[in-house]
Amino acid sequence: MARKRKRRNGVVEIGTGPARVKIYTVNRKDGYPMFSLYWREDGRRRTKHLACMDEARLIAQQVSVRLENGFATGTEATKRNLELLRHCEKVAEKFGVSLTAAMDEWASARKTAGDDIPLSDAVRFYAANRSILTAVKTVEEVAAEFVESRRLSGVSDHYVRACGLNLKRFCRSVTGNIDEVTAPDINRFLTGLEGLGPVSRNTIRRNIVTMFRFAKKQGYLHPDRKTAAEQSETFKVPDKAVTIYTPDEMERILLAANARLLPLLAIGAFAGIRSAEIRRLDWEDIKWDRGHIEIAGKKAKTAARRLAPLTENLKAWLAPWRQESGQIITMADPSGAMGDTAIKAQIPGGWRQNALRHSFISYRVAETGDVARTSLEAGNSPKIVFRNYREVVDEIAAKEWFSITPPEGWEPSGLKWSIRELLRRNLPS
Repeated sequence: MARKRKRRNGVVEIGTGPARVKIYTVNRKDGYPMFSLYWREDGRRRTKHLACMDEARLIAQQVSVRLENGFATGTEATKRNLELLRHCEKVAEKFGVSLTAAMDEWASARKTAGDDIPLSDAVRFYAANRSILTAVKTVEEVAAEFVESRRLSGVSDHYVRACGLNLKRFCRSVTGNIDEVTAPDINRFLTGLEGLGPVSRNTIRRNIVTMFRFAKKQGYLHPDRKTAAEQSETFKVPDKAVTIYTPDEMERILLAANARLLPLLAIGAFAGIRSAEIRRLDWEDIKWDRGHIEIAGKKAKTAARRLAPLTENLKAWLAPWRQESGQIITMADPSGAMGDTAIKAQIPGGWRQNALRHSFISYRVAETGDVARTSLEAGNSPKIVFRNYREVVDEIAAKEWFSITPPEGWEPSGLKWSIRELLRRNLPS
């Protein structure tokens, strides 16, 4: 008796020509369908029987592509492969990424962690350290907080304005969260500042470093690591010979100065206090009877209290203001007045930047022969004083410098009426 053949219900063809694969649906005796794949490969007729039409179609497509491209046999996916693929796609979808993107991220993380560190350990370590941070802040937000904190701390308005402008420039170039900024980002910003010398670049860098330290204290950066700003590079400043005034030049400057500017010039020349520090001083900080000027820590550049000498000739120049109180300098920006005074006094080359302080330190070292004492008075390190100011002038010039006094009966131009009246009443009859 002839064997009964299985009945075929339909045929599906995948591909064309030599790459054609036929799928036959066959009803088995047990009532379940079977899907048979037929194709020709390497001159032979090949078959494959499957119980799932979806799997049959997938394998038929893979076989057709393989035949089209001439690939070797044995690379078609199995049902198990298909299940694994769908499972991985569902896992990736939970995080809103494709399976390809997930694998790319995994490979990058695996490469960064290295072969010896499990990714789970690396993630746990990061999470433990990340939890230290109390908030995530952008560079612009931190800059605004920092500038406002400087304003409330009582530093000079000039510093607050300059710091704000420098950090605004930085925020335009470097964006994102503060904890994502790197040292190379800061280096690129600083080196890209056109028209600025090393001193100006270092000044801007100091503002950035201070801002990043502020961010660390606020909990926006890791508390136990150096900030990106601290790791950024500084710029070498070429050594320059210090510029000073001669005693004759200094006398001409003082006699040409307006009364509003003269205390700043005299204190800078004969006490060596920085101009920015003088602008923070009050007349009450001058201890007339004790012979010194007190610069409190909150008014000093170095945030350390120090005492500057109140020499006899400085007392003479400041005598008209001995009964005054309040802020010593009320001018918003005295730099223009300094330049005008130098021109009026016929100083060769005009006003010399930082020459008042350079002059004091040079003449004071020559007068006392004591570098350590002078460094304490000026708020500088002994190393800098020794390297830059020793033997700049001789002892004779130093005596002449600290002997500069106003002429008898002298009165600066622009003196307030109340002070002039007080001086007039105190004159001997």
